[in-house]
Amino acid sequence: MSLEEYNELTYSEAIERVMLNNGYFAPLKVIYKDFSKYRALTGKTPLKTIQERVQRDSRFTRIGVGVYGLTAYLDKIQKMPVPEHKNERLEFDHARIEGMLLEIGGLRGYDTYTPDKNKYFDGKPLGLIASFRACPQFTYSNIIQETTAYIDVIWFNNRGFPYRVFEVENSTDFRNALIKFFELQDFMTEFFIVSPENRKQKYEKEISKRAFCPIAGRCQFRSYENVEQHYQGLLEYSKVKTLL
Repeated sequence: MSLEEYNELTYSEAIERVMLNNGYFAPLKVIYKDFSKYRALTGKTPLKTIQERVQRDSRFTRIGVGVYGLTAYLDKIQKMPVPEHKNERLEFDHARIEGMLLEIGGLRGYDTYTPDKNKYFDGKPLGLIASFRACPQFTYSNIIQETTAYIDVIWFNNRGFPYRVFEVENSTDFRNALIKFFELQDFMTEFFIVSPENRKQKYEKEISKRAFCPIAGRCQFRSYENVEQHYQGLLEYSKVKTLL
């Protein structure tokens, strides 16, 4: 892009460029980060201006919590049918919860990461919902490469450290997830296990083992239903905000 073209793009045109280069959609967090590649941030409240454009310009359509797509390309973002086979359904549910957690984190202003980049939530690749393509190098490389980079969803604070980490578990015994958390015990990180409600007793049995005492007080259980209800509440709230 030439300097002249860079200076002439409108806010909406710059947002459109971001979405075109992010699979025809983008979370607000990604738009905020990539906007300056196409136009300078100007005015007293440029991020509010971006938010106003995606909510009011008809070339954009809200397709998630804090996620907007190009109206002309919505056919490129097709919702995937719910699979009928049990194993496929487990994978589908796992990716769906990860996608919700990524969107919620982005809406709350956190940078987000997932290793499951090629899984889909409502037709959107998880790798394009997350604001980080790779896990940030916030500590020793062996901790990141061997453990942290494989945590299902991570929210990073504005200093680049993991604020909350989530392991989505629908069939395992939780041990591997807790071992991942254990490696982050020296950080001020909150740990969350997300699983169907009927597995909570199994989680409580595992977290009560002596080996996990150092993190037991910082680890919380959230059911799939908890996440879904929170996501739907944010979705309804954002609908109201858009109409105001």
